Amino acid sequence: MTATQVATPAEVEQLGSLRWTELYRPAPPRRFDPGPLREALIAAAQGRLRQGDRVGICVGSRGIDGLAQVVGLVVEAVKAADAVPVVIPAMGSHGGATPQGQLAVLRDLGVREETLGVPFEASMEVEQVGVVPGGHPVYLSAVALGCQAIVPVNRVKPHSDFRARVESGLTKMLTIGLGKELGASSLHRAGFMAFGTVLPAALEIVLSNLHVPFGVALVEDTWHRLDRAEIVPGGSVLERDAQLLEQAWGLFGSLPFGELDVLVLKEMGKTISGAGMDPNVTGRFPVDPLPSPTKVARLVVLDLRDDSGGNAIGVGTADVVTERLRNKVNWHYTYANARASKSLPGARLPMVATSDREAISDALGSLVGGRSGVPRVVAMANTLEVNHLLVTGPLVSEAEPAGYHAAGRDLSAMFDKDGALVRIGDVPFFGQH
Repeated sequence: MTATQVATPAEVEQLGSLRWTELYRPAPPRRFDPGPLREALIAAAQGRLRQGDRVGICVGSRGIDGLAQVVGLVVEAVKAADAVPVVIPAMGSHGGATPQGQLAVLRDLGVREETLGVPFEASMEVEQVGVVPGGHPVYLSAVALGCQAIVPVNRVKPHSDFRARVESGLTKMLTIGLGKELGASSLHRAGFMAFGTVLPAALEIVLSNLHVPFGVALVEDTWHRLDRAEIVPGGSVLERDAQLLEQAWGLFGSLPFGELDVLVLKEMGKTISGAGMDPNVTGRFPVDPLPSPTKVARLVVLDLRDDSGGNAIGVGTADVVTERLRNKVNWHYTYANARASKSLPGARLPMVATSDREAISDALGSLVGGRSGVPRVVAMANTLEVNHLLVTGPLVSEAEPAGYHAAGRDLSAMFDKDGALVRIGDVPFFGQH
């Protein structure tokens, strides 16, 4: 931000006068038990894998609760069947579309070669295996094609860019994730609006070229804890993806507000959402607008998670970001993701403020319209943390019917001498310099 863009004293004073309430929605007891999954995986592997089979275990690029544990159980089951496991990154262009980058993504997710004790094959080499209607080629990882069996492990959830019978899940991993950069780019040329037909057609081609004895579908609860893990036969992937997506929508956590003046996110990143910050929460979609329960007038993002490897895809949906965030962006990784997904607006750079205080003040000072009274502002860690919020004004009463409770009222925001947001009440944001 240049000197002429610094927030005015009136805008800073407006920020300083805000009083916040900390809200939380208590979580029920955790339901997931890995014991039954372990037994079911061993039974599935022994019944569907042959001795000596080279089995590619496909893992993606999202922060999924319990992912490393589940992958470890799959590895154990494959070994128990006297087959030979190998881990294959199935994440399209992520990690800068390089083998080293994709291995680094898996390491950040806790999926590590030295821990699992099996080889990781991250080659970006692909082969064309077919063409979907519309003329778009389907590509598959050459490593996957060299395996006797493929076991995808992925979360089923609403996608950040399109609506269809199947969205994020095993289908998308097998068709786009295993296509590496070239395959992801090819299918994305059809456009998100066509994915409802493109993904099922591509899956049919993939299943005719790969032996997928089963996959492991994961569903998280509203608190983004692993709620269930299901073994899905290869021939039932499309049908079960659709059924589990309906369940995932029922568990999806969104904000309990219809309209906000300002939404402040502490952080964004690929391990939070494929779009950096989930548009189903922010209401900000990088390409085609989709229905969202919340409309946000100004979106402020203060930081980029370190485990995103500098990939800031989705940053273009924000209105104001900080120098802290911009300095962490790896534009090569970000642009690789944007090119492959054809989502160029997601890689645009918003207005950049020199500090957290100026970023939030600029957002408040840019509000227009006839609304009077206390601004409707929410601050939260990221779009996964919808059950722990800091809110202003009338938002408290609006959240109560959704099960939120107040943990503290009349709280103030504390900034350090450089304008970094240290905390709001007792909720920490960034360390004091």
